[in-house]
Amino acid sequence: MVNTLQNKKFLDEIQYARAFAMLAVLCVHCTSTGLGSSPHESFMFSIYNFFNVLGSLGVPTFIFLSGFIFFYSYYDKTLNAKLLKRFYVNRFTTILLPYLIFSLLYWVIKGYLYGMGDWQSESKRIVYLLATGKAHTHLYFVFITVQFYVLFPVLLYIFQKFKFVRKYAIIHGILLQFLWVYLNSKYFQVEMKGSICFSYMMFYFIGAFFGIYYQQILEWTKDLKKSIACICSIFFGYGLSLCFYVGIIYLAKTKEFYLSNKWYELGWTMHGLFAGLVIFIIAHYAEIKFSIKVKRFFMGMGAASFGIYLIHPVVLMITRGILDSGTPIVFHSWQVISFLLSLFGSWAVVRFFYNYIPYSWVLFGKDSLKK
Repeated sequence: MVNTLQNKKFLDEIQYARAFAMLAVLCVHCTSTGLGSSPHESFMFSIYNFFNVLGSLGVPTFIFLSGFIFFYSYYDKTLNAKLLKRFYVNRFTTILLPYLIFSLLYWVIKGYLYGMGDWQSESKRIVYLLATGKAHTHLYFVFITVQFYVLFPVLLYIFQKFKFVRKYAIIHGILLQFLWVYLNSKYFQVEMKGSICFSYMMFYFIGAFFGIYYQQILEWTKDLKKSIACICSIFFGYGLSLCFYVGIIYLAKTKEFYLSNKWYELGWTMHGLFAGLVIFIIAHYAEIKFSIKVKRFFMGMGAASFGIYLIHPVVLMITRGILDSGTPIVFHSWQVISFLLSLFGSWAVVRFFYNYIPYSWVLFGKDSLKK
């Protein structure tokens, strides 16, 4: 670990967690074809469904990590114009600018593949796509993150000012998220609620809590007599929530049984909640137990995770266009190959730009391996 500009320890564990979350995102996107093409009664459908649902932990975990990083880095800083300027300039250059460029890139790619309308309609459409994170299916995450950037000064002020809020941040996050779910279902009826930051407030607040009290939590976990029961409960809760969520999604997709939307909302929420905590714990275990080579591998992946996230759909499009479906064995093998190519192909592109192309942050954000 080394010092950052904010005089805080740079946590290698966060890079591991980013890498794990990125693998989960790839699970979702690389299993979609297999899931949609496999007969519901087949064994492989169950396998694809499992990994597709398992991978849904990716975005909630990234939101959790964002909350952690923001409050770990800024909670003990004086909230003033200088801090906010540094915060927003950094986020614009390393997050928002790549988002805008890749949104335009996906708009051009889709226009080439499916055609475009007249210039007037397309100009309005691109503004809408940029403003909603809909240029491609995965960009909604960046759109959510930008919303949290807007809220950050207000939330930082509230957390610094009121001990009650930060002390019970986990409870407040849960209440805010479920209040949003209720109000939206009852009154607002926002269709794209998955692109609204309030749908992820629980994960963000838990991350903020861990960022503020990180040292105390770390010391507490070292005393296994005190922490082992809680840690085991988290893993048990994750296993239970995963089984529940996988099960109800399987029954819904096979049209065997339907529940009200509230149960699916609960399943997704609890799975994301426990998954973020489990990944956080595993990342810290990795720092202690993994070999140097394995840690370097996940450090590199975590450092390039934002770039991988942005570009992997392009690699996946190319891969799916090249690979032939063939027999069932060949088809299922290609799904694994597409996962590996999407990961390592995207990673190679990002790392090449980081190492050899000036101003690579414009496309892929900051290379956090360069301290």
